[in-house]
Amino acid sequence: MKRISALAAAVLSAALLLSGTACSKAKAVTGNELVADMKIGWNLGNTLDAWTAGKSNGLHSETCWGQPLTTAEMFKGLKKAGFNTVRIPITWHNHLIDGNYTIDPAWLTRCKEIVDWAQDAGLYVIINVHHDTASSAGLQHGQGYYPAAQAKEESLAFLTRVWEQIAATFNNGYDEHLLFELLNEPRLVGHSREWWFDESDADCLAAQTLIREYEEACIAAIRASGGENARRFLLVPAYVAQPGAALSSTFRLPADSAEKRLIISVHMYDPWSFAGENPGERTFTQEARDGMRGTFEKLNEKFVQQGIPVIIGECGATNKDNLPEREAWFRYYFEQSKKNGITAILWDNGSVDIGPNGNVSEHYGFYDRTQQTFYFPTLLKAAMDGISAGSARH
Repeated sequence: MKRISALAAAVLSAALLLSGTACSKAKAVTGNELVADMKIGWNLGNTLDAWTAGKSNGLHSETCWGQPLTTAEMFKGLKKAGFNTVRIPITWHNHLIDGNYTIDPAWLTRCKEIVDWAQDAGLYVIINVHHDTASSAGLQHGQGYYPAAQAKEESLAFLTRVWEQIAATFNNGYDEHLLFELLNEPRLVGHSREWWFDESDADCLAAQTLIREYEEACIAAIRASGGENARRFLLVPAYVAQPGAALSSTFRLPADSAEKRLIISVHMYDPWSFAGENPGERTFTQEARDGMRGTFEKLNEKFVQQGIPVIIGECGATNKDNLPEREAWFRYYFEQSKKNGITAILWDNGSVDIGPNGNVSEHYGFYDRTQQTFYFPTLLKAAMDGISAGSARH
């Protein structure tokens, strides 16, 4: 590891001082108990994770993908609506200020302000390393990480330094209500199997192994910071956070010095033909229900029943002007997740209306962040009804 520069040391020292918010010490809860208490979550999508290639990405990047500045009122509105968790995706590579991967102190301060607002509202908070997966194995210094052998050295250096600084900023003032998600959808960007795991493919297998190695480096950096971070709950995804990759026999949990503090992170827009594909299917069929239920049951059997919690970090059904079908999807999805001991977090990128071209992909706008209301109140009700039904049967 490179010697920490004077500037970097100053940033870390300031971050440690910043971390002293008033929260209680971590309680002795199991991972499954914690996940059950998280109930249902919402993503602050296309906000702190936003960035623009080839341009300066200072504090203004928070709104560069069209979302409003984050406010404390957003989180109060979520809590009032019945949410118990917020996932705050954060991109870091566009906020480095020197060759030692030092994060802009102003960016760390803004991220901390937003996390504190969410926790003040009574929410669990998940923060992560989000759009830092580089576009190829030929990544340059400070561009992020990539799960291929030729990018290993640079990837490990980047991830280690970034998590050292995040861990210094968020430590003893934050109890079990703050969780770290090590990576977001780690994958071979540009590969023919970028978005789906194939255990018969040599590149996928190598990437799966490297992702675990990268996660172990992140874990070591976090645990080394001591304090609350020595036992903080951490979310770990498999390849591209795909359920199939986690369920594969090739998947193993990364090593951790803390016992039973790892949570499986999965993204599940299921079935994709209904939940995301353009134009895809507009009807939530019995076949789709059976497939979804089967995936949840497999995750429960392999992980939850073995004391390894599972969180669906992203889910949702894109707007295809099919509200009754989406209501059915929301109720069934959240019922099955809760029935199987899994908490799901709704992805929200603020996109609501179908444009004149009829493209229905990526319309995952649910919560009006300015008015603190829901664009589709019946979807929220369907999700909450599903949680109640699933909890009664769990």
